[in-house]
Amino acid sequence: MAEEADGVSYKLIVTTVDGSQPSSKAVDHAAMLARLTGARLKIIYVVDTHITFQLGTYQQLAIETLQQDGARVVAEAVKIAKDAGVGDVDGEVMSGSPRVVIIDWAKENAASLIVVGSHGYSRLTYILIGSVADYVVHYAHCPVMVVRG
Repeated sequence: MAEEADGVSYKLIVTTVDGSQPSSKAVDHAAMLARLTGARLKIIYVVDTHITFQLGTYQQLAIETLQQDGARVVAEAVKIAKDAGVGDVDGEVMSGSPRVVIIDWAKENAASLIVVGSHGYSRLTYILIGSVADYVVHYAHCPVMVVRG
C-alpha cells in the first residue's frame, strides 16, 4: 500500500509514453516514485486518432502501425519500471486525443499523480502544435509532475 507523508499518498501513478526521450525520463521518475511509495504504476500510450483522421484511405494502416509502435514502447517502459523495482505496473495502448484520454483515464481511475514528459518546445512551436503536458497540467484533477527532456 502507498506510504503517506504529511497527508500526501500516492496509490496510482499514471505516466504517458510516446517513444521520445522526455517520455523515457518521465517513466524513470514515475517508476522511482512508485517504488518509493508502493503505488501502482500505469503506463499509457495514446494513438492520436485526430492526426490520423487526415490520412484518408491510409488511416487504418497508420493506426495499426501506431498501435504496434505503442505496444513496443509500452512493453519497454513496463520492463524499465519492473527493473527499477516497481511491484505493480502495467501498460496500455489507447486511442483518441492524447490530452483528453490522459485526463479522462486519470480521473475515471482516481489517479493520485500524473507524470508527463515535456519536449521543451519553443513558444512558437507550442502555438502551432500545442502541448499535451501543458493541457494536462491545466485540466488534471490531481497533481501533475512535468519532467523536462
